[in-house]
This record gives sequence, C-alpha cells and structure tokens, in this order.
Amino acid sequence: MTDINSYVEYFRTLAREHKEINDFYMMDINEPLDALRSTIKYPALILTSLTGSFEASHLDNILDSVNGGFLIIGHLDQIDDFSGEMLLVSKMKQIGIDIIARMLCDFQKCELLALKAIPGFNINSVSYEMLGPVFDNDYGVMYSFKLQDCLGLEFDPSRWLPF
Repeated sequence: MTDINSYVEYFRTLAREHKEINDFYMMDINEPLDALRSTIKYPALILTSLTGSFEASHLDNILDSVNGGFLIIGHLDQIDDFSGEMLLVSKMKQIGIDIIARMLCDFQKCELLALKAIPGFNINSVSYEMLGPVFDNDYGVMYSFKLQDCLGLEFDPSRWLPF
C-alpha cells in the first residue's frame, strides 16, 4: 500500500535533489496560487492529489491501485510568445522525464523510500499532457502514473466497539 507521507517526502526529495527544480508544492490549489502571487521559484514541481481504487476479481490478491502524478511548470514573462512557450514546455518535459527516470531507477534498485512511496511503479503506466497557459502565464507538463500494491483487508475486531 502506498504510504502517503512517504509519497510526499519522496517527491519533495526529488524536487530538492534535481539541479533545475527550484520549488515544490502540493496540489492544494491555494498553496501554488498564494505562491504565484509572491514567492514561487520556477521551475516548480507540483504534486497532484492521489486517487485510487481497490481491485479484487475473486476476493483474493486484493490490489490497491493508486493514480499519482505531478506537474513541472515554468513561467514565461511575455504573453503570446509562441516560440518561448514551445522552448519552455520542451524544457519542462525534459525535467519531467528526469523525474520519471529517477523513479524507475529508485524502484529497480529497491531504494527504501521509493518502495514505500511508489510500490508497483510500472513505466508502462506513465502518461503526460502539455499544459498552458495556467496560473499566471505558466506552461509545463503534467505526468500521471499508476502504482499497485497488495492490500490486506483483514477485519480487526479490536478496532471496533462490540456489536
């Protein structure tokens, strides 16, 4: 099962360790919007909210399927600068590819934080989408991926009041 605290810490670490990423935010929309008005440093990694579902075709081998993702955004000072937009999006795409490559490397090396944060990471599940303009003339790329891990759904009567 994806550990949410480890998930956030893992991506915070990736943002801090990448030489070109200058900021990290969660996708609570108020956080990046407040930062856009004052202090955001570009390029920034914005972690999107997790969604998921349980999958159990025969009530055995129950899987926790989690959809995760992040945005890499940069800022363009001049509005309607199409060539600047394309250069910026290309740069943001490369940074996103760097993040995905690091995820794959950490997962394959069984790095402890990655195993807790991105269990069952499968490179075949990665998709991306160009974004922009968003916020205040920001452009970038949003990456999505799926994580899967076994889920134990054992009923624990000690966690319940008596019937």
